[in-house]
Amino acid sequence: MSKNISLFLFIVYCLCAKISVASHLDNVLKKDTITYRAQVWVEKEDLVRYGGEEIFKKNLEEMFAHTTSFWNDTPNKFNYYFRFVPSGLKIYDNQGDQDNYDKNIKEASGILDTIKFDFVVFFALNAKNNGMWCSSGKSRQAVVACFKTFEEQRKNGDIFSKRPPEHGVYGDLGHEFGHFRGATDIYQYMIKAKDNPINHIDLTPPQSIMRYAQDRVWDEYCSALFNYTAQQKQMEKDLNRKVFPDKLRIKVLVKGKTKKNVTVKFYGTRAGGEKNNRDVYPKAFRTFSTDKVGHVDIPNVYKLYHVDHDDIGIPPKDEFPYRYWFSFLVEAEYKGEKKYIWIPDWQTQITKLKGGNIHEAVIEFK
Repeated sequence: MSKNISLFLFIVYCLCAKISVASHLDNVLKKDTITYRAQVWVEKEDLVRYGGEEIFKKNLEEMFAHTTSFWNDTPNKFNYYFRFVPSGLKIYDNQGDQDNYDKNIKEASGILDTIKFDFVVFFALNAKNNGMWCSSGKSRQAVVACFKTFEEQRKNGDIFSKRPPEHGVYGDLGHEFGHFRGATDIYQYMIKAKDNPINHIDLTPPQSIMRYAQDRVWDEYCSALFNYTAQQKQMEKDLNRKVFPDKLRIKVLVKGKTKKNVTVKFYGTRAGGEKNNRDVYPKAFRTFSTDKVGHVDIPNVYKLYHVDHDDIGIPPKDEFPYRYWFSFLVEAEYKGEKKYIWIPDWQTQITKLKGGNIHEAVIEFK
């Protein structure tokens, strides 16, 4: 797509979404642009229903331009301008069988020519069920899937029908592209008070496109992560480990001074599953006591959240989706009084992504 066409589409987006064109162009000109190239897969009969290859390509370019603007023109702390472009169309054949979508997405998850493409977007536009998700392929490429039924498209329009300022597939792709750039689902951190048996307080994560695309804002964690991974067209192998700091430090203060021998307990939160809501697990995963300087220092923060299958204190396998603690409710008890703080994993990662090695949190007794 030429620069002139790209610029034209951005101006159209700004006008539709009531964004200042001058502000948008200023945003583009002040930052280095990082471009991510998608190989786009579409089934041949689906392509016919969408008007053929040329019309589909034109609409695809416009949709990606909307997604690019959606990403960059919402509030953020990006160091770069992130651009997403369709760089090639792969037409596949289901041979008249809807079940072959699954076979073909496996092929799309195979070896990718990373000289030409950075990631894959796979459209299944006559699917049995609706869904969008992001997985990974053999070349460590992200594979963004968009499955739509006929019924859903008849009711709500095709994938190109909704344009800014109306929320559409372009915005849902914005959320999935967040996974492509390494981010987790922020909605998994939402805990209702009724699902917290420890202190009956809810956990409300910040607004973020990775919570709901309609939030139209990037939280601090996503901005820091996308800046960190900007040059990685496919995520590095150990990214999940590298984004955690070396140490987590809990400082307990009593009347402004650190206090030794205070009991500190970690209660993990888990994703929702067939047998549980997103909740705080009622049994303490770890129990510590502050040292002589009033600290609890925990090394290898990655392993605190990414538990081993035989770790003591974790729920049964069928009650522990992803086998991962998304957050900890940390309890300190001093002379019968209890105080609490939340430490979600992304909070510790912000410290690391901004160059720190020790994430500190304070629990204070007045």
